[in-house]
Amino acid sequence: MAKSTLPLTNTEIKNAKTKEKDYKLFDGGGLFLLVATTGGKRWRLKFRFNNKENIIALGTYPSLSLKDAREIRDNYKSMIAKGINPVEEKKSKLEKIKFEEKKKENTFLKVSQEWHQNYKTEVSENYHIKLDRALENYIYPYIKNKPIEEITRLDIIEILQGLKNKGLIDTASRVYMLLNKIYKYAVTLEYVPHNIIADIEQRNILGKREKNHYPTFTKKEDIKGLLLAIDEYSGDYTTKMALKMLPFVFVRSFNIRHCEWNEINFETKEWIIPASKMKTKSEFILPLSNYVIKLLEEVKKYTSNSKYVFPSFKDKNRPMSDNTLISALRRMGYTKEEFVPHSFRAMFSTIAYENMNEHQCSGEVIEALLAHKETNKVKEAYNRATYKQGMRKLINWYSNYLNDLIY
Repeated sequence: MAKSTLPLTNTEIKNAKTKEKDYKLFDGGGLFLLVATTGGKRWRLKFRFNNKENIIALGTYPSLSLKDAREIRDNYKSMIAKGINPVEEKKSKLEKIKFEEKKKENTFLKVSQEWHQNYKTEVSENYHIKLDRALENYIYPYIKNKPIEEITRLDIIEILQGLKNKGLIDTASRVYMLLNKIYKYAVTLEYVPHNIIADIEQRNILGKREKNHYPTFTKKEDIKGLLLAIDEYSGDYTTKMALKMLPFVFVRSFNIRHCEWNEINFETKEWIIPASKMKTKSEFILPLSNYVIKLLEEVKKYTSNSKYVFPSFKDKNRPMSDNTLISALRRMGYTKEEFVPHSFRAMFSTIAYENMNEHQCSGEVIEALLAHKETNKVKEAYNRATYKQGMRKLINWYSNYLNDLIY
């Protein structure tokens, strides 16, 4: 008759002392506790699989209690009965964990830079630099350190739609093609199992809201032609000066028409627009370039007797009408399909985003100058102080950019 093994007790395990040699305390069913000479107590399970004896480590006591050790033993016994070797199963799980950890090291930054270096020999140095700028300006701010396998189609669509909403349709299209190249490379080297960019219909993402965008000019020759046309405008003086100022401040039509002298601080070179006049319902402080200050000083000679900087030519006590600026653009030969007062905002946004490497200001600074609302309240309060210097730097850069086109 086979000798039966008495189950261990917690007291017995706790009181087990070290000896000159390692020894075992058996609990039954192949489970035993190895008491080492060093004082450590380790759970082991002995079992037979395919007529071969195996031993598998379960854990250490007291981290793994007697109750938990028995539960693991019973689970492994169930696996053995189903023809599964616990040793191989454990090894497989460990390898899977290591594989998953390794995949996390394959961030979008790592894979894209690897592709970028390999692609270097296929393009000119100038184009290679442009690709690097595109990655830095339009893609890395969103998915730089994210494992490439964890990036979803929605992540990519958010990047593309963000560019689209800023009026950078051409840029969005180029970013789409750039991402497609990177993902083809990633699939080839098995960083990802599938090219998710191929599942995104570019036309649907970038084209479905096209009619909602304001027309604008982004080519230097078109912008230069517009600025010269404003300089040569022979209509009402205040209308002309409002149009001369608008490209450099790119505020909404309502703000330029309702601008009041008490909102302009000539000492600090700032235009303080009250919350009541802002779409965001928050006070907006716009830094003014030296060029705009000179314009305002000139205008003040003629309209200082009105509270409005650009009053109606019919009544100095009323702001310029909604139609005045639009009509002036039409007289200059620009149709509504080519340019509207709001187009100055899209023009600034496009030029600023496409020249980030030159002016060295972030997208947050660009959005701050456009008075776009920050949804995060804490970040909004922080940004007001943080971006003030950057806003002045960028608006001065843009002023020089426009003036360099015509002078």
